[in-house]
Amino acid sequence: MTQEAYHGGAFFDAIGMDLLHLERAAGIISADVLDAWFDPSPRVLRLLSEHLSFLLRTSPPNHAEGLVAEIALRRGVPEACLLPGSGSSSLLFGCLPRMLPERPRVLTLAPMYTEYGHIAGDLMGGSVHHLELLPANGFAIDGEALLSEAIRLRPHAVLLVNPNNPTGRLWPRAGVLQFLDRAPQGTLVVVDETYIDYAGVEQSLEREVANRPDLVVVKSMSKVYALSGARVAYMAAHPGRAAALRPWLPPWPVGLLAQAAAMEALRDPAYYQARYAETHGLRTQLRAALRHLQPYPSEANFFLIEPPEPEGTAARLRERGIFLREFPDGPLAGRYLRVTVKDGAQNERIVEALA
Repeated sequence: MTQEAYHGGAFFDAIGMDLLHLERAAGIISADVLDAWFDPSPRVLRLLSEHLSFLLRTSPPNHAEGLVAEIALRRGVPEACLLPGSGSSSLLFGCLPRMLPERPRVLTLAPMYTEYGHIAGDLMGGSVHHLELLPANGFAIDGEALLSEAIRLRPHAVLLVNPNNPTGRLWPRAGVLQFLDRAPQGTLVVVDETYIDYAGVEQSLEREVANRPDLVVVKSMSKVYALSGARVAYMAAHPGRAAALRPWLPPWPVGLLAQAAAMEALRDPAYYQARYAETHGLRTQLRAALRHLQPYPSEANFFLIEPPEPEGTAARLRERGIFLREFPDGPLAGRYLRVTVKDGAQNERIVEALA
């Protein structure tokens, strides 16, 4: 049986998987997942509150047409390029095998979100090659080194997360575009931009897909719009590629409540821009308070720390209701923990526990 990729979410063991005691969440700091510390836009909450019964009992539009139109309007991407889904993982599992040949040869980063390697390697039987990111360089992405590996390997695909997870490091847009211009012909480049708005919406490549057949951008709306529980995402691809993938999307790809929440969130950019600015400040303060644990640079809502005993530290914090992301395997195992930026009060609890 193929092993699943490891994710966080251990805090649900404390709440209870049966969800009968959600009140317990108030005393738990779930910093082992990358959910937003802030609430969804008040417009989102008001809409859901006023129409909750209808949104729960009613079947959604067959192909999330309204959501697609709103994304196109707000993000400047043609509707013909957009594929909606119930979270980015559902789009990856459904579409990546249809964009690549059997047993593909792919190039990724290490460390990086492991689901990409899991799909291409474990599920598709492909060979997964990694460009190692070095702690001495703050885990920054070396574009020239990645290009050299791409030219040497000539992979079917280069799979990236930007800003990278779990490091939080941004590869600036200009550097990614240079890589795209120089990458081997026929190599598909998939960029997961789940956290890009924390670094600045101007860093996104989603508007490039209309003119770049070998670029695909994956966008979860979970983390930057505080909608992780709703599961909403979209994929942006060249119209020809999107048309080939669209028949494989199931009808009703996104629930009605999730569609309504996502559309209303897109209509309130000022609220979210203010939250991203607050997140930058909170991250700066938290990194400064944890400087004794060698916090690494980040442009996202999380960063790595290097405590003396990561496993023991994580276990000790769990006893206090604080959950940090551990790494059971891979290049970060036994050396690092990942911290998610929370609100001021929760950050103070994290700092106190790590003192």
